[in-house]
Amino acid sequence: MKLGRWGEDIAEKYLKKKGYLIVERNFRCRLGEIDIIARDGADLVFVEVKTRQNQSYGLPCEAINAAKVRHIKRTAVYYMTGCAMEYQDVRLDVIEILTQEGKTYLHHIENITG
Repeated sequence: MKLGRWGEDIAEKYLKKKGYLIVERNFRCRLGEIDIIARDGADLVFVEVKTRQNQSYGLPCEAINAAKVRHIKRTAVYYMTGCAMEYQDVRLDVIEILTQEGKTYLHHIENITG
């Protein structure tokens, strides 16, 4: 199994355990992809999952720069224009997964756009 897919599986299990309802995985459109779309109560949450096997390029969350956030936001807007769901708030979360020396670390960063 590819590392990215493995990380998304771990993130999905984690979110379900926290009570999130998974709406969709790997949403793709002409603007890009969103790893996980979920509901957290009345909130619609777009989740970017970053998985790494080491820190040679930094922490996984450090790969989320301003350009990546804009890209995810555009894709999220595209998704919302085509869905009939009602929601109160929308947010963008990042789940970083780092696996080193046989251990897996997960860090959930909620609402990265403030």
